[in-house]
Amino acid sequence: MILQGKVALVTGSAGGIGRAVAQRFAAEGASVVINDIDAAKVEATVAGIEAAGGKAFGAVADVRRTAEVEKMVAEATAALGPIDILVNNAGGSARKRGGPFDQTTEEIWDWVIGVNLKGTMICTHTVMKQMMERKTGAIVNMGSIAPCTAGFNGVDYVASKGGIIAMTRTLAKGLGPHGIRVNCISPGAIETEGVMPDDKIKENFRKSTYLGRNGRPEEVASLALFLVSDEAAFITGQNYIIDGGRSLGGQ
Repeated sequence: MILQGKVALVTGSAGGIGRAVAQRFAAEGASVVINDIDAAKVEATVAGIEAAGGKAFGAVADVRRTAEVEKMVAEATAALGPIDILVNNAGGSARKRGGPFDQTTEEIWDWVIGVNLKGTMICTHTVMKQMMERKTGAIVNMGSIAPCTAGFNGVDYVASKGGIIAMTRTLAKGLGPHGIRVNCISPGAIETEGVMPDDKIKENFRKSTYLGRNGRPEEVASLALFLVSDEAAFITGQNYIIDGGRSLGGQ
């Protein structure tokens, strides 16, 4: 098990990609902090990991709130030990309540930037302190192919995810001398309950990929596992696109 003895915090991990990442890390020996704002889903995810023989700690916290993140990290560290791995997965879009950029409100903009970009900043800022003290750590941020593919309806989301991609490179430069690696994963058409709630949407996404199918959360988890493992010990500051070729365009 390649993560034996490691402690990993995966934000937004009570569902979708985050849950798949947490489950894969736990299967590879890591003690995993399950974070989300939905207490029931956090509890269910922890129970599932423990039933499979893994070790998990549940933490309900809003990544947009510094006090909540600091409390989460302190409690997780007390329970499991110092955090070796951080996956900034928590995020969202305003598809269900937003619209074209000319209809975007300040409230919607603040929510999207807050949960995606600000949340990544707060969690990284909090966790990196103990990583810097120990001169080791691996951070994976969750970007998106949206900066390459989204239209007028996704300006807020594009801005947040583009910021995360740029932030990854800058953090890698600053944290590298402290033994901390920072990389980014930018998914495309991945089948999750939040992104693809029905067959029609799944089919529309499928048509946009050159591989002729949608991706699975477990495939993103495999990439995340590689990036936080010793197999990627000389990789930092990179953005890995996993989208079945959708960002290539031309279809």
